Amino acid sequence: MKILVVYPYIPYPLDRGTYQRTFHLLRELAREHTVDLVALSENGERMEHRHVFESFCRNVRFVPFQHAEWAKLVPDRLFNLTPSTIRHWELPQLAEAIDDQMAGHHYDLVHVCDIVLAQYFLDDHRNVPLSVDRSRVDLQFQLQQTAFSATTWKDKLLAWENMTKLWLFEKRVAKRCQMQVLCGPDDEVFVRRHINREVPLSVVANGVDLDFFRAGSADEAAEEPTMLFCGAMDYTPNVDALRWYFAEMHERILERVPNLRLLLVGKSPLPEVMAYAGRRGVTVTGSVDDVRPYYRKSWLQMVPLRIGGGTRLKIVESLAIGTPVVSTAIGAQGLSLKHDKHVLIADTAEAFVDQTVRALQDAPLRESLRAAGIAVANRRFGWRTCGRRLAEAYLEFAPEPAERVRLMNVAFDPVTMPQTLERIQGMITRKEPHYIATANVDFLVQARVDLDLRGILGRADLVVCDGTPLVWLSRLLGRPLPERVAGSDLVPEVLARAEKEGWSVFFLGGQEQVLEKAVANMEARHPKLRIAGAYSPPFAPLNQMDHEGICARIREAKPDVLLVSFGCPKQEKWIARNYRAAGVPVCIGVGATIDFLAGAMKRAPRWMQMHGLEWVFRLCQEPRRLLKRYAIGFFVFGVGATLEFVRERTGRATAQQA
Repeated sequence: MKILVVYPYIPYPLDRGTYQRTFHLLRELAREHTVDLVALSENGERMEHRHVFESFCRNVRFVPFQHAEWAKLVPDRLFNLTPSTIRHWELPQLAEAIDDQMAGHHYDLVHVCDIVLAQYFLDDHRNVPLSVDRSRVDLQFQLQQTAFSATTWKDKLLAWENMTKLWLFEKRVAKRCQMQVLCGPDDEVFVRRHINREVPLSVVANGVDLDFFRAGSADEAAEEPTMLFCGAMDYTPNVDALRWYFAEMHERILERVPNLRLLLVGKSPLPEVMAYAGRRGVTVTGSVDDVRPYYRKSWLQMVPLRIGGGTRLKIVESLAIGTPVVSTAIGAQGLSLKHDKHVLIADTAEAFVDQTVRALQDAPLRESLRAAGIAVANRRFGWRTCGRRLAEAYLEFAPEPAERVRLMNVAFDPVTMPQTLERIQGMITRKEPHYIATANVDFLVQARVDLDLRGILGRADLVVCDGTPLVWLSRLLGRPLPERVAGSDLVPEVLARAEKEGWSVFFLGGQEQVLEKAVANMEARHPKLRIAGAYSPPFAPLNQMDHEGICARIREAKPDVLLVSFGCPKQEKWIARNYRAAGVPVCIGVGATIDFLAGAMKRAPRWMQMHGLEWVFRLCQEPRRLLKRYAIGFFVFGVGATLEFVRERTGRATAQQA
């Protein structure tokens, strides 16, 4: 799918919990789909990190802005039905950037972070499906925040005025959305009960970078009892949690654990938080370069949250690194953790004190919580796992683009050869990097177990059907592909069009002597063809190749078309990894086509190609290399095609009965 992602900030460096979620989900989405990013930059900050996002997004656009002053109650706020928390994000420069992005590209889905950005798609761009990732449900968050923070009648009046409008706005957004992505089942219950019963919802819990937060040794813990509270110290739920803790718990815990040390670790501490450094045993660190040493020295982390809707990454980070957790139910909501097994749960001040002291005084309990926490984090909360859930949810719930045909979880563009050549011409005209996959039965078989290959095919700008059995299957399933567009047919057509249009071509891969012969043959056949270069790099596994050296050679040649012949799936993985760095408008994985161009290998007669028997001819040429591959491939393809046919028939029967 082609997805436009719109963020209200640049989520890098990862110094806030919300940035952790949005950054990692974005990166995981980009593994499975083609992603363009538009992100706001308050006061032009963080724009120097563009390269981080360009490494996995196709197109990156940062929009500098400044918030306007908050609207006054009279007359601006009182007589406007849009809640002030939404109007605060009305930015003409963002609307202009979105309009420009939508005009220049086709998108199958728009993914926005938080409800404040949904406003740009309520009246405009309604032809594109919309998904809203909710790091918190705003209405739920404001209800809880008002209950604990609004102390004066004026504060309560303003809060309820905004919440009434927000409730109506939430309902309007829910009707527009094709999906809302929530952090946990508690958020799902709230949305169903108070906002909309019908809107499609997908719960994607927060995750953790399992490599970064790798569990260390229990021996790293401090000698004295040490407790941690981690998070942004200007975030309302965190500030409220500390206010409650110091008002009702801290002194009571010190009475029972006199040598306790409490670390408050996080950026931007408010004066109220800084003042806690004056309390016995308390250290306020402010922002730190690396939070892991604080996790590892702490005996446990406390999470006395009373306001939900936050990302609660502190809990999954604690689990992964092996620091036991004491939390309220709201703090641990949406994570499906069991009390006394994964974490300790307490919802009153008295119970929170008891559970905290219990954990500090019971070393076997801490070790049990540590082991169970590490296990559940590795099993359920890695970002790869969470991101894959979201990518697959989009494939399941978001409408399949009308122009694509999905076979065994690979989407094909239903194009003829002339249409393929026109698409290639358009890519060259735009002068942006693109890549094309010529997928056959072997691709589908490998993509069933190779998730990287499946994601590469999903992100390709064009996937053509290079297999007559796939055309037959598509017709059997009632979603026909018009014809086979074989890579070995496409490349000669591209070279002929290149000679006519003046495009330059670079050949990459194949054995050196074979490549030289192929180039010589093409120069003889197409005398006006501009061959920008040809290079056969030394054979090496993908991770050991000189990627930058190869890309530098290609950039210097400045071709319009790059033909890569490393064999599947190596060539597809090389292209997906390097096509932006190479900067070529069109990259195509061509398999054995260079051998055909050189005359080193013969193609099957035309009648065998037309009847789906080209594999027989290839098998006769290379029986040792291809026999096992074909045997396994046809078995897996046969089983997969049968299952897909049965599901299709079952789905039709169910639909007719309904």
